[in-house]
Amino acid sequence: MIFAAETEERSLHVFPDAETAASYCEGIAVEAALWLFWDDDGSPLEPQFTIPNKRGLFTGKNGIYHLVKVNNGQYSLLHEALQHIRQVIGECPFTSVRAVQEYLQRGPAGLARPA
Repeated sequence: MIFAAETEERSLHVFPDAETAASYCEGIAVEAALWLFWDDDGSPLEPQFTIPNKRGLFTGKNGIYHLVKVNNGQYSLLHEALQHIRQVIGECPFTSVRAVQEYLQRGPAGLARPA
């Protein structure tokens, strides 16, 4: 499971896997830090581009990236970032900040994953 925060709208999206998250979150927006990511235990992830974004004068083309664990840096854990989230967009039971907080307290094995 991947948690992705859209920083302008302050919404948290819950995706079943990293591939789904990467296909939803456009590379240009990810590179501009409009999306932040965490894995199923709330640890931060960062995008690693295998094909860079391309920008023209009037157009842009999204690159391809995958998410990797953060080894160091100024990244917050998901439970710290939740204080800034206004809404959660996900399948039941992940429909509120409180539900995500409870999930993180139990740990990834403590709650059945959505189908």
